[in-house]
Amino acid sequence: MRRFRLLVLLLLPAVFLTLGACQTIPRPAFDAADLAAASPPWRYDFLTPEARDRFVRETVNTQNATRDGTFDILALSGGGANGAYGAGVMVGWSQAGNRPQFEVVTGVSTGALIAPFVFAGPRFDPALEHAYTSGQTDDLLKSRGVLALMLPGVFKPEPLTNLVLNNISPELLAAIAEEHRKGRRLYVSTTSLDTQTQVVWDMGAIAQRTDPASRLLFVNVLIASASIPGAFPPVLLDVEHQGRRIQELHVDGGTVSSFLVVPQALLLETPDARPLGDARIWVVVNGKWDPRFEVSRISAISIAARSFDTMMKALQRSDLTAVTQFARRYGLTLSVAAIPDHVEANTLDFTQAHMTALFQAGENEAQAGRAFERRVDPSEPRQSRRRHREQAPPAVVIAPPVG
Repeated sequence: MRRFRLLVLLLLPAVFLTLGACQTIPRPAFDAADLAAASPPWRYDFLTPEARDRFVRETVNTQNATRDGTFDILALSGGGANGAYGAGVMVGWSQAGNRPQFEVVTGVSTGALIAPFVFAGPRFDPALEHAYTSGQTDDLLKSRGVLALMLPGVFKPEPLTNLVLNNISPELLAAIAEEHRKGRRLYVSTTSLDTQTQVVWDMGAIAQRTDPASRLLFVNVLIASASIPGAFPPVLLDVEHQGRRIQELHVDGGTVSSFLVVPQALLLETPDARPLGDARIWVVVNGKWDPRFEVSRISAISIAARSFDTMMKALQRSDLTAVTQFARRYGLTLSVAAIPDHVEANTLDFTQAHMTALFQAGENEAQAGRAFERRVDPSEPRQSRRRHREQAPPAVVIAPPVG
């Protein structure tokens, strides 16, 4: 598996060059103005102040859906096969009896595949477990062989497409639509190659639309969010509004950000929004972001693999630092879960045995109340935060205390 992963990494540059040289997916020409005119209300690209303001209003209004007095946001990260750990955390949390009802649930990449089940509620936990542990993912990475050099993806798209289609049932869509009507929100992030920006999709609004085209869009957004550039083909998403229709090219949401709490375009802004009150942010990192010492071998393959792993961990730490500062600025409680050191993890090992082991590890950690031990609470005195940092393992400290 490790050798196969390295082969993929070496093939990616060739795939990208091929995609640029060969027009394998012809599309009618359009410009940014055409895209803006065709963009429906359930698609947020944050390219205009109006789009940013609309997203803030929609999200803040979810406070009206709170039932337990707290405003809870759950962000599920990317991580490939490691998503089985996050799925296990969600199921174990339900079994522990203290999983919140999240007013906002977001997902990126494999997190986007978990998010619909969590948003729909604990009664869909068995379906979530089935999706990640039943062996459906065994053949997810089917190489196209030498054909990959002439196509926009190393792996065949059918296994990923079938995985999503087989698990997004009409019952699940109906439950998502019902929760959306109550004021809660389910967001999934993709990356538009046309605009080179993060795009956030209001999946509950899409689920409310019961026509076949909307169900197809729901499924395709999930596939796009999990389509690693070069590994899987990009996904054409139909964008249509008031008679204008455009096909936009999308890839893995993790290309821009490893998880979604606040869209990048809003992280540094201070919108005049109502305070979120007793708000809590829960982030599930489907991976390990801590640097790990390893004497690197001086070879092209080893350097490529080590560099890629280093880059992904750096992106996760950068995203965690940004959301930590955001939480402190607005007085929000931030709790983070990640795969523990003692649990073996492999982003590209989709075998049933590995996925089941990861799922059970996440389930056990949540049942025991250990999943979210990494916590940043801005209401905690500075001295207490410093003492907590000194007593806890280095990975607990996401960013240095401020204020």
